[in-house]
Amino acid sequence: MKAKFRLATAVLGMLLTNYGVMAQSVLKYVDPDIGTAHSRWFFYTPAAVPYGMAKLAPSTNGHYGNPSGWEAVGYDTRQNSIEGFVHFHEWQIGGVSYMPTTGPVKTKPGDLEGINTGYRSKFNRKNQIAEPGYYKVLLDDYDITAELTATKRVGFQRYTFPKHEQSHIILDIGNKQGESDIVTDASIKMLDDTHFEGYVLTYPKYVKIYDPAGKVAMFFYGEISKKPASITAFTADNITENKSTATGKGAGLVLSYRTADQERIEVKTGLSYTSTGNAKLNFLSEANGLSFDQAKAQAQTTWQQQLGKIAVEDGDEQNKTKFYTGLFHALLGRGIASDVNGAYPKHGGQTGQLPDQSGKNLKPEFINTDAIWGAFWNITQLWSLSYPEWYGSFVKHTFTDI
Repeated sequence: MKAKFRLATAVLGMLLTNYGVMAQSVLKYVDPDIGTAHSRWFFYTPAAVPYGMAKLAPSTNGHYGNPSGWEAVGYDTRQNSIEGFVHFHEWQIGGVSYMPTTGPVKTKPGDLEGINTGYRSKFNRKNQIAEPGYYKVLLDDYDITAELTATKRVGFQRYTFPKHEQSHIILDIGNKQGESDIVTDASIKMLDDTHFEGYVLTYPKYVKIYDPAGKVAMFFYGEISKKPASITAFTADNITENKSTATGKGAGLVLSYRTADQERIEVKTGLSYTSTGNAKLNFLSEANGLSFDQAKAQAQTTWQQQLGKIAVEDGDEQNKTKFYTGLFHALLGRGIASDVNGAYPKHGGQTGQLPDQSGKNLKPEFINTDAIWGAFWNITQLWSLSYPEWYGSFVKHTFTDI
């Protein structure tokens, strides 16, 4: 296998025709499903862009958490039911899960081993598509097709419902997800007929050890494409109909609809680690007026550009799949924690501010604080050779501004 590194703009302008063709089709060599048996919480997030904050993925067992704070949890290819689609996937960080359903309202994810013990649904991997920047699956129990994509800081979900008098979208924000450990506080409220906001606070194991005065805060601001016919609020202890606010452990909302056959409802959710105001700002900056299909096309164009920086020449298609799937995971494994205005989380629950460099082609970003782990093996070499702008941003801001 030969890899050609094209780094300079001048060289990029003189690419050979066969490289251009390869760059157009490089996504076909990425298989996000590889390695998903007994994998880590942040490993399987196909509906994301390189270095994104919004990393959307299905979860088969995320609400189980893990006692040591690092074991395999999240999506496991050996498990055949989905309990929700989660927005945050980072080391020690997980939260904001949505799930479309039909029938009687259920507010618990349910058990993997049980049958109809919660709102989770069986699925067949023949009806699943996972690509860089996009995920699609048919939920067998509800005959609902769920699709996911993302911008840097905004998650997009599109649900295609059957004709049903009792269709729902469950915004379950109060359950622990993956490595996040217990939820210490959560809140979600409808702001009007189609907009909502809220937050989730968690206290993961390694935060307890290394930053005992801090917690992981996740904020969100969302928009749904159709006004719900009714809203049900729930917490770990009770369910209340006709209430549009839920606060506390296990908090969430059920948005209910009467749907026509093949009716689509879209949900867009801006994310932030600093405030609901910044979650809204991220939403307005990246997703206001952007459709699901536009976001998907934008995400996959970004992946083509980033993966296409390295051209591989090999007659063995399997070798290309191994290489580009590995490169996909390398670019996916680090995520930004800064907002579009430069705000980012610091230790002890404080908020930092990156300098304003809006005139530059690539604004500086604060990358999540686990970003250095394992870098000495191959990430720093990869960044310095093919992604120097991200390497520079990481070195300058992640170390100097913590």
